[in-house]
Amino acid sequence: MCGIFCSFIKGSTVCSEISKCRSSLQKRGPDIGSTHEVNVNGYTALFSGNILWTQGERPTGQPYVDRKGNVLLWNGDVYSWNLTMNNSIKDSDTKIISDFLCDGGSMELLMTSIHGPYSIIYYDCEQQVLWVGRDPIGRISLLWNISTNKLIVTSVGHKDIPDLKEVPAIGLFRFDLNACKLVPQLYQWSHTRFDCDYDIPNELQYFKQTCIHHVTNPEDSILQQNDQLNMSELLSHQEFCKNVDSLIHYLSQSVQKRTTINPKACKMCEFKCDHAKIAILFSGGIDSALLALLASKYVESDEPIDLLNVSFEKPANSNNFECPDRQTCLNTLEELKTLCPTRRWNLIKIDIPNVELQQKRFDTIRHLIYPLKTVLDDSLGCSLWFASRGLGKCNGKSYKTPARVLLSGMGADELLGGYTRYRKILQRHGWQSLNEELDKDFSKIPSRNLGRDNRVCCDHGRQLRTPYLDENFVEFIRGLAPWQRLYIFNYVNNSW
Repeated sequence: MCGIFCSFIKGSTVCSEISKCRSSLQKRGPDIGSTHEVNVNGYTALFSGNILWTQGERPTGQPYVDRKGNVLLWNGDVYSWNLTMNNSIKDSDTKIISDFLCDGGSMELLMTSIHGPYSIIYYDCEQQVLWVGRDPIGRISLLWNISTNKLIVTSVGHKDIPDLKEVPAIGLFRFDLNACKLVPQLYQWSHTRFDCDYDIPNELQYFKQTCIHHVTNPEDSILQQNDQLNMSELLSHQEFCKNVDSLIHYLSQSVQKRTTINPKACKMCEFKCDHAKIAILFSGGIDSALLALLASKYVESDEPIDLLNVSFEKPANSNNFECPDRQTCLNTLEELKTLCPTRRWNLIKIDIPNVELQQKRFDTIRHLIYPLKTVLDDSLGCSLWFASRGLGKCNGKSYKTPARVLLSGMGADELLGGYTRYRKILQRHGWQSLNEELDKDFSKIPSRNLGRDNRVCCDHGRQLRTPYLDENFVEFIRGLAPWQRLYIFNYVNNSW
């Protein structure tokens, strides 16, 4: 993961915003950091990059300036290309992208060819244009503030930087630096998955689309059976088993890429080691349990996998950290030990006293969740920040995970109907309304969830990876009818 920042300010004014978020940018990318300045048609441009090494044989510094003076700030993981590239996936994706663009390759073609999460800032020196964008699922944070004479683009902000907004994950934005004012021109993804009903510049509102499709009454034979259909009967249903096999296939591929494409050294070591390099945000629920089980297939057998479980002190009962998630994770851990008896599982119990919670919330977390600010944003932000820090106790001893990579079940609830309210919508309004709600929730996760979660988790210099949001997995799940995506028995009869 990286912390990237750029500013274009009319005249020679020094950029003050960089100082407010420099610490957060550095924590996102603790391995290498540098800056680069250029003057462009009356603008003073500042580029800053801080790198966490996760791909290639060695880290590549940023900002990456090519032989023509083009400047690349890249924050992402490339798992595959739809273009024929002259490089290996083991090479630095920063260099591959820069070389392609320097040799005259199309920005739009390149970005639509990438499978993997990213945000990008690219200054084309010859054309005097700036490109800004996030991947079509919006998995990596990028914020901006656009005014007539100033543009700020950054991975992470600060509450003292006003009017920052999430860069919409709907395409690439092109700024003509020769124009009289900085206005983004949108090059929209042809495969855009998302509504644009959150804050974007007024000039772009006419690109609003919907991805809702009409759902007719289901004729699937599985729904014609008894509403008390049990699991053993489900496992004899051909269509159900076919979907399960496909789900495991796509999710396994996703987990494999996200556990094997990383350095062989942990955060604490310079060379190959047998310490944990993969940690999982682990509630013990089905989404994190499945990630742990699949990760064990691909992580080297002599390495442990760290399971991070956070619990907060109950206000009315000092030093009491018991909560339902803690008991669930203990039960799930026993299942994992049974299924993977040779794997060393490190359960990290992360117990957070109220005093520390309040301090970190004020000093750090409120700035990371910004520009979001609801009670829910605060609550989830605190849980994710402490969990991804990975500092707690393992087998009764103090322990901090050395893992560079965090796996998270983000997106599973939106894709597979994990929220209780989906049941109520189905019961009251039927399949079409449920389908619309699933699509609406998924369309909002770039602005409502993913940017915030990326900023919070990566504050500890770890790479957050989200296997449920792999492009191929998302396409498969969203291609299923809603009654094939979630468990609807016991209340389905009320929805015909």
